[in-house]
Amino acid sequence: MRDLHSNLGVVQSLDPAVTTATRVGATIDRQGFESVEHIISLGMSGDTLSPSVSLSLQLEESDDGSNWSPVVNDSDVLGAHVDGGGAFALIDDGAEDGQAYAVGYVGDARYCRVQVSVAGTHTNGTPVAAVALLGHGTVKPV
Repeated sequence: MRDLHSNLGVVQSLDPAVTTATRVGATIDRQGFESVEHIISLGMSGDTLSPSVSLSLQLEESDDGSNWSPVVNDSDVLGAHVDGGGAFALIDDGAEDGQAYAVGYVGDARYCRVQVSVAGTHTNGTPVAAVALLGHGTVKPV
């Protein structure tokens, strides 16, 4: 039987918290790993989501861990489409919260991270948490 547990690195990117303002996830260092999957979990929003009150999930990359740019090429991600600002999901309807969103990063940069951007006034907020799964480690077990 294959052992998945010993072959994954897990990093908490965003601590679970009710989100009313933009939050940037922890820097994920891919050194020693060939793949990373970001998983963002949203709870039920306390606000009425709409095109003017929304959350945007974005993916960013960096070669040095200091200077960040949005991931804008679909060839650098798996499982989602990214727009010109790096957004891979827009949550602007109540039917879209209370779910998990995932995106794999396969670009060339050593570092990546997620960002949850809010648009409009979020008075009550939305519970948000994120983890990064690092796979295909060069040294095992991880």
